[in-house]
Amino acid sequence: MNAKNLATLAAVAAVVSAAAFFLNGQSRHSAPKLNGRKILPDVSIADVSRIEAGTLAIAAGDGGWVVESMHGYPADRSKILENLRRLLDIKVGQTAKGRKIANQTPVALKDAEGKTLASVTLGERHPRWDFGRYAEFNGETVLVADALEAFDGDPKRWCETKIVDSPWISFSSVADPTTSEDATGFATGAVARVTIGSDTNRLVTVGNPLPDGSGRYLRIEGEPWIFVVPSYSAERLIPKPETTTEPETPAAEPAPATEPETPAAEPAPATEPETPAAEPAPATEPETPAAEPAPATEPEPPAAELAPATEPETPAAETEPATEPEAPATKPSQSEQTTPPVAES
Repeated sequence: MNAKNLATLAAVAAVVSAAAFFLNGQSRHSAPKLNGRKILPDVSIADVSRIEAGTLAIAAGDGGWVVESMHGYPADRSKILENLRRLLDIKVGQTAKGRKIANQTPVALKDAEGKTLASVTLGERHPRWDFGRYAEFNGETVLVADALEAFDGDPKRWCETKIVDSPWISFSSVADPTTSEDATGFATGAVARVTIGSDTNRLVTVGNPLPDGSGRYLRIEGEPWIFVVPSYSAERLIPKPETTTEPETPAAEPAPATEPETPAAEPAPATEPETPAAEPAPATEPETPAAEPAPATEPEPPAAELAPATEPETPAAETEPATEPEAPATKPSQSEQTTPPVAES
């Protein structure tokens, strides 16, 4: 029994080892088949007349390439050649087994008759890398090195967005050419002179802001396109008389500075107090009472009566009678006079 069990276990181990070897060999054999392989077949760019990537459509016409999904605005041929080369050169970087593409963008290159020359389904970009995105190839999800941003659906990556050289203005989008005048506001919009290329006398009209505030309408004279440009770019084109008239209001504010001239007129009432200043003239009329003091000079005779008040000084002279008692002292001299008779004896 033990020998039989050992034989059974050995047989099972051999089968497992063979299966593992087969699977490993298959994985090692299949990986080199995909890594480094070109995803799209060799296509001549000259044969491509139409590019479709999701909602984006670019087509070649008699007047050149146009972005159909942007109301037929002209495309930039140099950008078309660059984006096509990058697309036709993508190769498998590595496989992403078991991964499904979440956001699929079908891309197709067609000739002038509408025949598909090459096609591929692009997925989302790699979540951690600054480059690379997922794509489908031979039923597998693979990772390619190029992010291929132009095929994300933004039409501005296929055309020249600069429309004015001085001041520099680039558009955000191209509006529907059938947009009404009431919506664009060009009938009453501001007109400015700009430089486009070597022409320094081109006229542009700045229209209304968009309802969502994302920009303003702009139209170049002689062209059928209605552009949407950033608001800050449009405001640079609005003529300055509005700003110059605004300073005129401050210039009118000095007129309120003339209101202080009314206080300057108040000094005129200050001249009315000069009439009170004339009232001192009546104060000169009291000088007539001042003339009455002239009679007050007549009371000077009472001042002369004061001379009798000086007569009390005569009482001071009456003190001289106090000297008169000295006269009795002279009376003994009279006795001395009586003495002469003694001399006579």
